[in-house]
Amino acid sequence: MFHKAKHRQPEATPASVATDTDRTPPPRQEAPATRPGVSVIGSHTRVQGDIDAGEDLTVAGHVEGTITCKQNTVTLGNSGRIVGDVYAHTLHVSGEVEGNLVASHRATIHKDANVRGMIVTPCLMLEDGSSFYGSIDMDPGNELLKEAFGELADSSRIHATSASDDSEVVEDAAGAPDATSAS
Repeated sequence: MFHKAKHRQPEATPASVATDTDRTPPPRQEAPATRPGVSVIGSHTRVQGDIDAGEDLTVAGHVEGTITCKQNTVTLGNSGRIVGDVYAHTLHVSGEVEGNLVASHRATIHKDANVRGMIVTPCLMLEDGSSFYGSIDMDPGNELLKEAFGELADSSRIHATSASDDSEVVEDAAGAPDATSAS
């Protein structure tokens, strides 16, 4: 049923010398346009000034200034440090922050992180072993959140409200609310 083919030793061929005209460069491989990018500020890099990122941002170095990444994720590594405010869709903090963290979706303060400032987000996770000094506002209708994210914050608030509301008010024919709730 299965046949094992005998392997023949390759015959020795004389070596030929290739010239530059015989060689073609390997085809250049480009990342597909649909693949999201990630900007990285390396551990030996120091940035002074504001950053406006249109893709995910990972900070392993030191940033002094405002980071704006409203539709993407900002990740602060263990050795990273930010002195300034951060506005992002999602935040993951493992390093040190002195400033306000504003996330339209979720903020996670990981073990060994050290945060001093205000956190404004509808969903917050503080892991054991993290340090936080400041205030927390988890109201999805927060004015700072609305001001920073506009319609994005409103849609998050509507989504969160509709997901937490299990009862429905049913009106009778006259338009008056009925005491029954639908399931």
